[in-house]
Amino acid sequence: MSAREATERPRVAVVGPFSGPRAAWGELLSSAVDAVRRAPVEWRFFDDQGDAEQGDVRAREVVADGGFAAVVGHFNSLGARAALPVYREHRLPVLLPLATAPGLLDGSDGLTLRLCSDDAGQAAAVVAACREQGQEHLDVVHDGTGYGLRLARLLREAAEPELSVGVHAQWPATPGTAVALCGVHHGAAALLRSRTPPAPGQWVVATDDCDIPEFAELAGAAVEGVRVARLTGGPAARVVAACAALAGALGKHPDRRGERLVETVRGELAWALDARGEPVNGSPGAGWEVLPVAVPPTPQGPFDVAVVGGGVVGRATAAEVAERGRSVALLDGGGDAASTVSGALVRAFEADAAERARAIRSFQLLWGSEERAAAHGFRRTGALVLFGPGGRTAATEGAAELVAAGLAAEVLDIDDVTRRWPLIEGKGLEGAVWEPGGGYAVAAVALAAMTDRARRAGAHVVHGHAVRTLTSDAGSGVVLDGRLRAESVVLAAGCGTPELLGEHWPPGHTARTKRIQYAIFERPSGTEDEPFPVLVDLTTGMWARPDGLDAVLAGFPVEEWNVPPAADTGLTSAQIDLLRERVGPRLPFLTGARGLTSVRGRDLFVSPAALLGLVPGLARTVVAAGWSGSGFKSAPAAGEAAAETVVGLVPGAGRAREAMAHTDTVSDAQGGAPQCAGDAETLPAG
Repeated sequence: MSAREATERPRVAVVGPFSGPRAAWGELLSSAVDAVRRAPVEWRFFDDQGDAEQGDVRAREVVADGGFAAVVGHFNSLGARAALPVYREHRLPVLLPLATAPGLLDGSDGLTLRLCSDDAGQAAAVVAACREQGQEHLDVVHDGTGYGLRLARLLREAAEPELSVGVHAQWPATPGTAVALCGVHHGAAALLRSRTPPAPGQWVVATDDCDIPEFAELAGAAVEGVRVARLTGGPAARVVAACAALAGALGKHPDRRGERLVETVRGELAWALDARGEPVNGSPGAGWEVLPVAVPPTPQGPFDVAVVGGGVVGRATAAEVAERGRSVALLDGGGDAASTVSGALVRAFEADAAERARAIRSFQLLWGSEERAAAHGFRRTGALVLFGPGGRTAATEGAAELVAAGLAAEVLDIDDVTRRWPLIEGKGLEGAVWEPGGGYAVAAVALAAMTDRARRAGAHVVHGHAVRTLTSDAGSGVVLDGRLRAESVVLAAGCGTPELLGEHWPPGHTARTKRIQYAIFERPSGTEDEPFPVLVDLTTGMWARPDGLDAVLAGFPVEEWNVPPAADTGLTSAQIDLLRERVGPRLPFLTGARGLTSVRGRDLFVSPAALLGLVPGLARTVVAAGWSGSGFKSAPAAGEAAAETVVGLVPGAGRAREAMAHTDTVSDAQGGAPQCAGDAETLPAG
């Protein structure tokens, strides 16, 4: 690498349809890059218009440049098939988040990683859903495109001989049959509109290119009751995962290229990939699901509920409210939300009983589900909470609560800890609570998946709207910034919450912004294969987790209060040295480990506890803020509790709609869970 290249940020080519009839899919790439914008990576966009020939042209432009470290794209499988040999010849790694044609990685030499299962899995999922409906015949309708014809062939192969199958180039006349609609989303929408007359109750499922809001807009009223086959967790999270994996790998190792970069990227992903680069069969979150088509909401208010704040708690709340049949506007101010730079540690054990109950509930709603958690970018590494002398009784009682709720947990002696995890120094400790189900999420992926869930339930997401003023009364509801009206509001605005509440801030609670910072260090050579868990030390406050396969992310409490909002700065060498000094006694290898990258941000610390409930003196207003760095593990339950409270403020059924299929999954998961909705009561008035 030349001196000039060494001073430049690594560049990634992003290839997709940014114009033409499939440009709506290209917006996923633009949004994914924006989600990881703080990474020291330069992203360059290449428009292939979703066309195979243009895909080949763009690939040759990319390799002719000679300066790209990797490629994200293409979405079009035919274009990807033409482009991959070009990239392979130049040893350029490629991440395919949504190209689903079978056999696409043949001859790839391991330089291509595909983050989605192929269309054989999609066909199997459609056939299985058809059989669950008791159907015996499947009519397959295609739009005449190569994509539609390929899927039609795969569906026939998957359905026979269990079902009788007919393949058609126009809508079938056979009444009462199941119909699989194969094609690009605008062609499929045209076929759907061609039904004359529509067949009430006919079971129709569209293929994955239709899992985008524009499909429902193009199909209009004909989309009612139609289902869609989609990648588990939705396409947006896959695209964000691809960009986040490259951002993580190149942010830590900007000089890595070729096979070595591919191996580093593998360590950043929540999905297990085989030697070819394909998702391992049965890997959690890597499959397909069949759900009702999401119909975009009407963007005009008034809404039943406005959720202010696009962090993890705000997005979880918006999804929960929308799934309860209320119209929701999720106002994401963007900028430097604490969630975007969070280490996203996830565990159920907490020293505080109320927070422990909320974390347990969150596992039962999300983090304990292999499929749903993986779709949220969750890596299950196990979690250790270290305690000092005198802490065993509380640890034993807390671990027993986890076990009673169906979560694996045990209390270990410190000798057991240091024997199983030799990188940990146990001096001054008595033991630890071990949770095999703990781990961490890739923050950007989890946020994308939560947004997908909220949108599917009908939430209207407004990006870049940082709310400045709020007025409310019992009669007219809430007015935000003098123009957006809602029956009620949930304030989940993190550091912006105290300013919005103003004089209505609950007495007895203090709120200050505090510095959050961490650095990522290289693991000692030869330890890459040794397990390393999420780690929290109750005696010092330090915390750590793996970051990919060859690095550890570590942080500690910084006594720096009332800090400005910037969250995109790195630590100075002196600050990293201080981090080594504070964390080194527990992780001695960090004292000499090479620092790879670092982050400084801020979060809202509320004392004596996070706020979750009705705001005294402010009508129709619920607050959910102040988790002080623990928002990811608690967000599913906090969102549930906030939603239960605010829905009670909206009379009637609001904008009721058919419940989404995954809402049933959430309801079924409740079992004997500790119920946290009761936490969201009226906050003390003084």
